[in-house]
Amino acid sequence: MIFVTGFNYEVPRFTQNKLVRSVVGGWTAGGLFRYASGTLIAVPGSANSLNSLVFQSTRMNRVAGEPLYLKDLNCHCIDPNKDFVLNPKAWSDASAGQWGTSAAFYDDYRQARVPSEQISFGRTFRIREKMSMQIRAEFLNALNRIVMPTPSSGNPLQTPATNNQGVPTAGFGRIDSSSVTGQRNGQIVARFHF
Repeated sequence: MIFVTGFNYEVPRFTQNKLVRSVVGGWTAGGLFRYASGTLIAVPGSANSLNSLVFQSTRMNRVAGEPLYLKDLNCHCIDPNKDFVLNPKAWSDASAGQWGTSAAFYDDYRQARVPSEQISFGRTFRIREKMSMQIRAEFLNALNRIVMPTPSSGNPLQTPATNNQGVPTAGFGRIDSSSVTGQRNGQIVARFHF
């Protein structure tokens, strides 16, 4: 599911006082907000060597009743320096020479949501009849949300590994802490029209 909304508002010149009108009026504020479900995570491929027999791979089987996650990806409580987030027990390898019974994707097996909020403020200053200067400030990730990278979801049979500080370095459901992003950033744009 995706919800997108945008707006652009210009402050009206609501008074007869020329000084107040020139200082307050004509400013614009705009925004673009996008909220969506996380993208689907592919079901892990089986390691049962079916590919060597029929030149076609298959997928692991989903284990009924076993949760897909060790931690909710949208809880804002994940520490990528400590946590593995996907449950390897939720998947079992297909038997040797057998096809897996899983679909390629499941609706409840998704990456974390990554909202996008962009805001801008600006104004056009008239210099002469055919000349104007537009100044605008734009902010991306305006609410300064942290964006976690996609957890590793390739092989549930991989043994989890950590370094001597206890930071995960390999394993199913590992989030690479060096790839965490999401800092607010902005830019100022000036355009001269003539």
